[in-house]
Amino acid sequence: MPADYYETLGVDRDASETDVKRAFRQLARELHPDVNNHDPEAEEKFKAAAEAYEVLSDPERRRTYDAYGHDGLRSGGFASTGGFTSVEDIFQAFFGGGGFGFEMRRGPMRGQDLIHTVEISAVEAMLGVSIAIPSHEGKREIELPPGIQHGTRFALRGHGLPGSAGGPPGDLVISIAVIVPTDLSEAQRELAEKLNESIEPHNLGSQQGDEGFFSRVRRAFG
Repeated sequence: MPADYYETLGVDRDASETDVKRAFRQLARELHPDVNNHDPEAEEKFKAAAEAYEVLSDPERRRTYDAYGHDGLRSGGFASTGGFTSVEDIFQAFFGGGGFGFEMRRGPMRGQDLIHTVEISAVEAMLGVSIAIPSHEGKREIELPPGIQHGTRFALRGHGLPGSAGGPPGDLVISIAVIVPTDLSEAQRELAEKLNESIEPHNLGSQQGDEGFFSRVRRAFG
């Protein structure tokens, strides 16, 4: 679950716009990778603080977030700093690139990862399926193995957003969403019931350490 924006900035929920801005500026000083290079997570912490500030400094976004949380922002179509590819982008957007008393780093920075969600049916997940994935070279065919689980992720290295100042590109992360069919016809239900009767315990082993996906399919069809 995404971190609470108020906790990220270290402010109360009734903090004023001035308090929010002051807290972010202080965090930006502390977390900017150029002055905090001993912390390998400084850049990600900085980006998280920038995302929190982007929302809490905008009255409409803040009201939506207070009422409905992160889900409300997504359903309301509000974009976040996930579109920025570097710390420098964030500084340019919020502060024009300066005002903190130190020079911006211009060294190589890795590009941001992209996430591409692929929906497949439960039957395709059971049998395996070939899917087409967009990439820099055009569409690529990828074979998903039989029994692939909902939520499985894998990466195409170097197919994300380009890096800056000679830095390497990010990755294209493929996320698998398995859809359980609904509104079955009588014939489909009969087939599902036959499958359900033939399934044995070894068919239902989870690859994710929790209740197996096929256990959920069995409940849905049973």
